[in-house]
Amino acid sequence: GGAWGSGHPWMYRLVAPAFLARNFAVAIVGYRTYPDAADIDVQVDDLRLAFDALDTVLNECVVPVADDIMDRKAAGTCDDNDKGWVGNIIMGHSSGAHIALLLLVDMLSERMKSSSSSQLAEKQCNQYPWSLPHYFVGLSGPYDISNHFDFEAGRGVEQISPMKPICGHTRLNFDRASPAKRLLTHMTSFREQIDASDLTNATIQEMSPPMLLVHGIEDSTVPFTATSDAARKLKSCGMTDISEIYLEKTEHQDVVMHFMMGGSAMDAVFDWLREQRRHQHVIGRDGGRNVKLHSRL
Repeated sequence: GGAWGSGHPWMYRLVAPAFLARNFAVAIVGYRTYPDAADIDVQVDDLRLAFDALDTVLNECVVPVADDIMDRKAAGTCDDNDKGWVGNIIMGHSSGAHIALLLLVDMLSERMKSSSSSQLAEKQCNQYPWSLPHYFVGLSGPYDISNHFDFEAGRGVEQISPMKPICGHTRLNFDRASPAKRLLTHMTSFREQIDASDLTNATIQEMSPPMLLVHGIEDSTVPFTATSDAARKLKSCGMTDISEIYLEKTEHQDVVMHFMMGGSAMDAVFDWLREQRRHQHVIGRDGGRNVKLHSRL
């Protein structure tokens, strides 16, 4: 979070204990803020660098679930609900949710290009399981920059907010900095470049990870309609595995504070992850769904 112009990872350190208590490994990632970051793509690139760096950490932390469960059964720390490793998750709050979703869109674009290239037979995408997050969680994000500029103008803060300069000042650049509109641009370009024979390759729906978007109804900083609008637009692009949760009596900062002190946002996210793991998404090191893994952390 931090409205693109402020914030440090240490400010969110109290988010980690809730995840650590549930056996997750946690990395709280920062990015350069405006004006050190000249534009939004610098911040997206910073997140990508962190995601790629964590690749090594993930590979060191993940072991075959059968071996790990045997170890933990012997230690008495394994229960009947243990279904294996959840996967890696990108979660962001406010402007952090916006930047993280832009990263996901760019990753999907890269996957689309590689899935349709003539090199696919030699370099299968499934050989690179960390090239996409397995889950995405967005908390109270402003996902359409043009719409949010109008909202900020209504509050009289559009000229002092870092959003306008870092997203490029103009409506055209605002659209380029909006995840759903950027995805649509990528898809249009992709369709113009591929042959008809390539249309059978992986679709956005098949490539996209399950997504959860959470927003407080009483949010006066970013209206909850920002989430409902983003979900509608992303679904129209083919990202159909999107869940939306709207929390009553919850304001903008409350959503992230719930992870620090307990609350409905935290409960909703963990319930959703638990449901995903239980029913459909146990990720393999080979990028498929058939090899069960578990984190030692």
